[in-house]
Amino acid sequence: MSLIYSIFGFILAIGILVAVHEFGHFWVARKLGVKVLTFSIGFGKPLWSKVAGEDQIEYRIARIPLGGYVKMLGEGSTDEPIPAKDAHRAFDNQPIWKRACIVAAGPGINFLFAIIVFMGIGMLDQDRVIPVFGDVPEASVVGQLGVQGGDRLLKVDDREVQTLMQHDLYLFNKVLKRSPIELTVESQGQVRELTIDTSDIPIYKINPQSLMRLLGFVEIAPPDTTEIEFVQPGSPAEQADIRAGDRLVAIDQEPLSGWRELGEKVSPSAGKALSLGVERDGQTFEVRVTPAAVKVGEQEIGRLGVQRVFIPYPDDQKVTISRGPIEALGHGVRQTWEMSTLIVRMLGKMITLQVSYQNINGPIMIADVAGKAIQIGPEVYLTFLALISISLGVMNLLPIPMLDGGHLASYVIEVFAGKDIAQRAFIAMQPLGLLMLAGLMSLAFYNDILRIFN
Repeated sequence: MSLIYSIFGFILAIGILVAVHEFGHFWVARKLGVKVLTFSIGFGKPLWSKVAGEDQIEYRIARIPLGGYVKMLGEGSTDEPIPAKDAHRAFDNQPIWKRACIVAAGPGINFLFAIIVFMGIGMLDQDRVIPVFGDVPEASVVGQLGVQGGDRLLKVDDREVQTLMQHDLYLFNKVLKRSPIELTVESQGQVRELTIDTSDIPIYKINPQSLMRLLGFVEIAPPDTTEIEFVQPGSPAEQADIRAGDRLVAIDQEPLSGWRELGEKVSPSAGKALSLGVERDGQTFEVRVTPAAVKVGEQEIGRLGVQRVFIPYPDDQKVTISRGPIEALGHGVRQTWEMSTLIVRMLGKMITLQVSYQNINGPIMIADVAGKAIQIGPEVYLTFLALISISLGVMNLLPIPMLDGGHLASYVIEVFAGKDIAQRAFIAMQPLGLLMLAGLMSLAFYNDILRIFN
């Protein structure tokens, strides 16, 4: 079922985002008087097609769902004759500003899509955990500044805080820029101003989630339990006949105080047999189980393959976030901007070898995340679509031939050197562009396969 969800979630995501991207080119082209010949979602032989409209545009869905295109009259081709009556509607006959608008519309609508999604989600009432630190590790960044469990975060720089993780993208951007971060923290009734020096924070292998742990942004834990809600198929727990509804009461004959203690004892026990006390239907018995070895970053940790029952936070530990349309629009713009700048900075750091190339994800990883997101619910899946849409927008604006950014770069050359030189430069650079794209895709697939083996 997980594989089915991944395939369905991936194809649905690609279909939606390709349609959005190509619609940007399509809509602006038609609004600016350029004749569109074909609107295709996917490449290769059509699975479905229809010709419609005064211009007899062919709409098609093709077999290979890894992209799409809008074919316009006279676009980069001198082989097809252009009727004299339609010459003024040919793409290549348009002034630079029109061509630039049409090309930029694809990435532009990707960003607009993300803004709308974040705005829509932002208008929903959302229950979140109050901005109070949980069990802060002493070795973490804020732990070394004296922040302890129970302290409340009031501000990040000049930004008000409603939840502890609210400004994770902003914090990641600040760390990548090596800019200091000002925190306002309330501790036992006293308000303190703290400064995080980001210059020494290691960034080579971090991502937003690992960064927040490194900083020490640990939320208060929900009410504890060791009752099992889900057992992963094929996991050590399933092989030991542990079932949903069981409660783990002891490990190696010592009573368990909670889920955290279970994790602390299982994590360093990869490949080592453990004795678990299990309570089922009022009866207690012992099972032998050997945690599987799972690689997380550079470490190998033990995993049972179980998920606990989640007990909701009490009302005094929750905050409801509500936004009106204007505030939600600002939230959407801010989220899209911060994610876009984060991707650009990460790409720059990868080129200069300051962050790991392992941060590049390929279609296998995207499919896996899509499958998980679609199972969790519409809000998470829509957030996933918005993030991928931003990534597509940024990547398409890179000045690489074959991408929209490569076309826009050629128009800049055309402004200063003329159309003939710009076209010759674009054609000459196409093999390099193909090589760069092939290299990027190969690296993404390599990372995906490496994660599978790990």
